[in-house]
Amino acid sequence: MKSIKTVITVTVLMIYVTSYGQKSNTEKAPIKQSFTTHTPISHHQVALEVLNASKNWIMNFNSGNAAACIKGYDTKAIMSAMPFGIKKGVPEISEFWETFISSGATNLIYTNVSIEVVNKTTAFLSANWSMNVGRGIIYQEKWELINGKWLLTYDDFEVLEKFETPKQNDTDSIANHIMLEDVIKASMKWINSFNSGDNKACGNGYAKNAFMNAIPFTSIQGKEGIEGFWTKLINDGAKNLTYHNPIFKVKTDKSATLSSQWSMNIGEGKIYQEKWELINGKWLLTYDEFQVWEQY
Repeated sequence: MKSIKTVITVTVLMIYVTSYGQKSNTEKAPIKQSFTTHTPISHHQVALEVLNASKNWIMNFNSGNAAACIKGYDTKAIMSAMPFGIKKGVPEISEFWETFISSGATNLIYTNVSIEVVNKTTAFLSANWSMNVGRGIIYQEKWELINGKWLLTYDDFEVLEKFETPKQNDTDSIANHIMLEDVIKASMKWINSFNSGDNKACGNGYAKNAFMNAIPFTSIQGKEGIEGFWTKLINDGAKNLTYHNPIFKVKTDKSATLSSQWSMNIGEGKIYQEKWELINGKWLLTYDEFQVWEQY
């Protein structure tokens, strides 16, 4: 009888250990939120810093300060200035800009500015440009944070048209930069409002007839319904909304778009487009389309 009890006890223990081992092997470790190597709005801040560095470069050019322009480049920078050729390093880049500025080139204006933040130390800027002697396109300015200073490490632009006689343009040379700065700050304010649980402020970030497409959950038209969506999400515990690799683009003098990867404590996904428009002096969201790729 004692031996039978021993066999039963051992058998029960083996079943328990086996089932526990199986349970342990199938249990999934908690999923860690993506993009938390930086703060929720640090990539927005990078965009602001690079835009400021770009503004300073343009103002130095327009004031004829070639030396300051050249200081905006890394010592090993490469510049593709078509149709003039490839310039490598500060000596060649310096000779190009000094000659160009001394020839009378000025009135540099950037339009259709776009900035993409890669990480905390790298961003890409593109734009159309014009000046008194011609116009063209900037395919890419690569800005990198080196020893605490934002510098150009790669500069790729092309002259599309050379004017027969100089033309003066009264457009503000950095108006697009300033506009994008305002949009970025409006976006930062919205993110901070969400992360602090201020659902009213989130709702007030949208225009009255705004449209939101939240894939795969719902499509909503109207500020009131959109505010309700964010209110429920906040009340359900969503927080720590973080934007990663955002791209900010000027579309018109009163509109801009933002796209980005995003994450929060409950999941992550992609913002395909936030359309921001200047309405009665305030930047508001008029269209917002995003998708949840993964729920934690």
